[in-house]
Amino acid sequence: MILHADGNSFYASCEQIFRPDLRNKPVAVLSNNDGVIIALNREAKACGIKRGDPYFEVREVCRQKGITVFSSNYTLYADISRRITSIYMEYAPDIEEYSIDESFLFFKGCNFSVRDWYQIGHELKRRIYKEVGMPICVGAAPSKTLAKLYNKKAKEHGGVFVYEKDKADSLLASTDCETIWGIGHARAALLKQHGIKNALMLKEMNLFDAKKLLSIQGFATVQELNGISCIDKVTRTKKDVITSSRQFSVKVYDIKVMECALVQYTELAVERLRLQKCECGSVHIYISTCNYYNQNQEEQYSNGAYIKLERMTSYTPDIVRAARKILPCIFRQGYGYKTIMVTLMDILPEAFQGELWTSPREDIKKRNFMLSLDKIAETYGRGSLTLAKGAEADGWQMKRDFLSPCWTTRYSDFPKIH
Repeated sequence: MILHADGNSFYASCEQIFRPDLRNKPVAVLSNNDGVIIALNREAKACGIKRGDPYFEVREVCRQKGITVFSSNYTLYADISRRITSIYMEYAPDIEEYSIDESFLFFKGCNFSVRDWYQIGHELKRRIYKEVGMPICVGAAPSKTLAKLYNKKAKEHGGVFVYEKDKADSLLASTDCETIWGIGHARAALLKQHGIKNALMLKEMNLFDAKKLLSIQGFATVQELNGISCIDKVTRTKKDVITSSRQFSVKVYDIKVMECALVQYTELAVERLRLQKCECGSVHIYISTCNYYNQNQEEQYSNGAYIKLERMTSYTPDIVRAARKILPCIFRQGYGYKTIMVTLMDILPEAFQGELWTSPREDIKKRNFMLSLDKIAETYGRGSLTLAKGAEADGWQMKRDFLSPCWTTRYSDFPKIH
């Protein structure tokens, strides 16, 4: 059996954990630079706003309806996700963290009864709400596709819904194909053209026809709906290219200010590089005015440059030094820049490199220093130790007017009892 556990309105629920005054109140979360709504709870949806709405268009609605708005606080969300996963690991021998708010829990060879699965699901739900403060739903079924579907239906069944073979077909008959994981709107329309109007008809579809019409993914979906698990656990693969980029909150005209952003984004990219235990051999920098939709028709400019590193490395100061060398080559005075992108390339697994004029001790020293830096960041929060240039604040930083405290990762933000 496979359990699919999913945090309810995850980002909004994270914001409510340390704000009991917002329980059962409408909450919405904005994207980077407070651009559009990316998450909202049930109460906010009832107010008439939806995901993807530009905030400036619904700002007045939020004020009138009493919707509390937050800027994205990914540090908080990631830590809450980590705490939830640690509880999942106490129950399941194998886990797939599918996204920040949902996971698959694999129980191979466990011949529990339906009642036992309900008990496990409710126990997970109770513990995570008690120990973390996050409401979740749990769906249990023999395949990942069915587990996702049963999770969606769990809200109608007290938050936990378990597959029962003799009742499965009636559920599928009342389910649109578009609801099934991996089908989507376009494929559902294609299926409808061929007379497949619900998930039960999709389940009973000939496998050869499913593969012909929907490719190998459709073939797998039909098998999964029949309770045959054939979508493997997804393992995180190492990235061949790592990119770090954000739009600035204001236009930047000064190269020194651009350097501050460059240093911060390079540090972030190299941190991700070390996380997958790799090193890179080159860096690419791209800058742009991003005026493509500007009604003032300001002159546009964008450019990029590439630099080869002297040797493979994941040592932040060396990579930042190289990136700063090429910024003056592409920067042009007089333009208002809105974005800078840092891309690490030629990525390979980390290894000690024997070279004639470089002592291996130097590599060991640098690597140990970076490991210590990453440990400090893990304990005290990202940016607790940084290069001096990256710590300068000149107004280019991402707009986050409604940012909540980092309740769980920054000592100064810890809740206080008076």
